[in-house]
This record gives sequence, structure tokens and C-alpha cells, in this order.
Amino acid sequence: MGLLELKAYLKSNTNYTKALLPPWVYNLKSECCNWEQVKCDDTTGYVIKLWLSNINHETHVYAGSENWFLNESLLLPFKELKILDLSHNGIRGWQGNKGM
Repeated sequence: MGLLELKAYLKSNTNYTKALLPPWVYNLKSECCNWEQVKCDDTTGYVIKLWLSNINHETHVYAGSENWFLNESLLLPFKELKILDLSHNGIRGWQGNKGM
């Protein structure tokens, strides 16, 4: 569920009106390793890469974009993560655990 929590957090901190990461939905028949922008290790099945660059496709849409900080605890489920691309999303830094 780590990916869906990350999606919910990103969605709650944006004014973007279109679907954000639309293929990322909970479905028992859906394998998150097959979702767009996600790469898993072939052996372990753990997420190893997340490409989330410019996911909003708009500029300056993040609420309080001058001071938007990503909740670092959202990445805790991804213990095998090796590559994380969050560029071009208006993220200014990191904040500690906020209600997670």
C-alpha cells in the first residue's frame, strides 16, 4: 500500500485537476510492479525505482509551492528503493513524519 499512500499524499498537496498517476489504483488483480513509473526487482518484487518527475504536467500547481516539503515517512515502505526521481514537482525539501 506504500505507493497508494504516496499517491494520496501527492494528490492532497496539489491543485492539479486531472488524474494524478491514474494507473495507480488498488485492485486485487493489479500488480503494482506493472504500474507506470514503477520498477520492481525481478527476484524480490520490491520497488527499486520510482520515476515521478513532472507528474503534475502543470507549473506552480502545488499548494504553497514556494514551501512544499515532502513527508519523508512516505518512503519508509520502499526499503529496496535505489532510484527516486521527484524532479520538476515544486518540492522544496523534506519534513519528518506527519501523521503517518
